[in-house]
Amino acid sequence: MTKFGIRALIALTIFAAGFSGCSQEGTLVIKNSATTEFTGFVDGTQVTIDPSDSYETTVYIGKSLAVIGPDQFPVVISGSATTKLSFSEEVDVISGETTTFKIADDTGALIFTNMHLRSVNEIASRPCDSLTFGPNLLEANRTIPPGSTRTIQLAAGCWDLRINYDSLSAEVFQVVNDVNIETGQIIEIEWTPGYVYPPPAPPAPAR
Repeated sequence: MTKFGIRALIALTIFAAGFSGCSQEGTLVIKNSATTEFTGFVDGTQVTIDPSDSYETTVYIGKSLAVIGPDQFPVVISGSATTKLSFSEEVDVISGETTTFKIADDTGALIFTNMHLRSVNEIASRPCDSLTFGPNLLEANRTIPPGSTRTIQLAAGCWDLRINYDSLSAEVFQVVNDVNIETGQIIEIEWTPGYVYPPPAPPAPAR
């Protein structure tokens, strides 16, 4: 074969490789390893993933004809779960491969139900070994009316909760001591004044 023929064959091979090339797509798998449902966005698409379930999507990497394109493409994943703080993260999806992104618990949560006849206006927390309470954990201008429930994320640890439940006076409050919570744990509190955590166990049935 002449040098011209060899060069032509090499050029044809390179062209064919560029035309067919490596895969133009990559697979992104999002695994929800958190204990609660994840809701968010994947590359602009809204998704909901139950605990232990996965969401899979094909991502176009991008190249055309003989031009070899990038071998990865960034995808933004954002959202939260009851036991996962809100986040936004960019993940590189690799061409021709499966890229896995895991969602894991990073906080605990308190499900607080107001069983009192007055609204709860504020809930503040402090570590059990501290004397100073932090800011209001409720959203701005949002109270908890009688019979209503709010979900509050709390980091793992031991917490005291200060509950302001009188709209007529900021001085009327109760402190619930020693609320211990772990990452991924959900604690339910049905609160009335005088509530103690943990609530006492019901009496054993009479024999």
